[in-house]
Amino acid sequence: MDSKVNTDFWSLAETIYARRAPAIEVAAMEHARRAWLDTLACMVGGAGEPAARAAAQAADTAGAEHRALVLGAASHALDYDDVCMLATCHPSAPVVSALLAGIDRAEGEVTLADLLAAHLVGTETMLRLGAWLGFGHYALGFHATGTLGVVGAAAAYAYLLRLPVAQWRTALSIAASSACGLRANFGTDTKPLHVGFAASAAIRAVGLARAGATASDDALAGFAQAFAGGARLDPPRWDALTPWAVLAPGFEVKRYPSCYLTHRMIAGIQRLRERHPPQAGDAPVAIDLLLPHGSVAPLKYPQPRTGLQAKFSAPYCAAAAWVDGHVGLASFSDAAANRGALLPQMRQVRVAERPGPHEPLETAPVRVTITGPGWIDAILVDWAPGSLQDPVTDEDLLAKWVDCAANGQVAAPAAIATGWLAAGMDQPMGSLLHSLRRAILARSGNAGG
Repeated sequence: MDSKVNTDFWSLAETIYARRAPAIEVAAMEHARRAWLDTLACMVGGAGEPAARAAAQAADTAGAEHRALVLGAASHALDYDDVCMLATCHPSAPVVSALLAGIDRAEGEVTLADLLAAHLVGTETMLRLGAWLGFGHYALGFHATGTLGVVGAAAAYAYLLRLPVAQWRTALSIAASSACGLRANFGTDTKPLHVGFAASAAIRAVGLARAGATASDDALAGFAQAFAGGARLDPPRWDALTPWAVLAPGFEVKRYPSCYLTHRMIAGIQRLRERHPPQAGDAPVAIDLLLPHGSVAPLKYPQPRTGLQAKFSAPYCAAAAWVDGHVGLASFSDAAANRGALLPQMRQVRVAERPGPHEPLETAPVRVTITGPGWIDAILVDWAPGSLQDPVTDEDLLAKWVDCAANGQVAAPAAIATGWLAAGMDQPMGSLLHSLRRAILARSGNAGG
């Protein structure tokens, strides 16, 4: 392998894989519980979206790989699932999708602790791999949720099935050869399909490893060299005392179903709107947005024509936040994205990036300045909505569950969410998840639950 690539990632990944539920910190397990619930809510909400329905039509059998394709597409269809800027990706969606699709193959009763630990192992593996590659991987044009997600989902699924270390290494090496996902497809059905591709390929990789397929032991080093564009990589910064990524820097549970890079601007506009409530008939205000260097590229639709494109439109999200006062699932229908009444305000949104080098997106602030009739006000949004600094409460999660169930038209009563939050670590979860999986797949058009 090229000398520019350090191959120490295996020792890091093996240390993560060796962790078992009884020895995992309670705080990490509780964060994983909430991440699971949030992802299941997004999956329920996205079950009837075009990406999930297309996946269901293409995946017309009942196998775990096919289920994973549909569930993965559903989990990311609303762009409402959690994010972590340690690797500029959505960590939970590919991992939970693979685990839910393949839970049948686990031996014995699968407890809540089993699922949470598998989630932690999978997301930690993909996030540390992404942190090793650095932001350059995303900047090259890759959708890191897809490229990193297949490796993380394979690690999680191998953990759930308790694969021996040798088979686990093979599974990850096979998964690395299935990595894919391009930012160029943002704002289309292919973006959520990236999650389905990752979850499905992860299940296939684990199955091939269990069946005796071989793979190169330097595949992850090759992955790093290829997906970092040949950049020189330092050794991975991680040891056994490093806290789980879910604890530091933490995951952001999305408050808005749009690109993460719109969230601080939306929060800032809403805060200024509280100070200067618009009145009916008011002229549009001037909204100036100053974003971190490198953060405008994904916001590629200044004049969106679909709800999916609107999720990646700074002018649309800013205008909706000011005019409507609320940015939710209804904001991103095709009809909402094409409202003529919003166009005058969209034309008054100006977007700029701070000059200079790349800034860490998890900490880089967004400055919002609004000029109205006879007033001007500004705010520096130095918090990330839904982060550990602005945490989503259990009540927020339950409200999100109800909203998503209504959007997806899935029979998923709030009692499922409250039960999940209250369940003991040793409680078997197979029956509940099988029932929920059947409902999600049925809504998408795939009867093979």
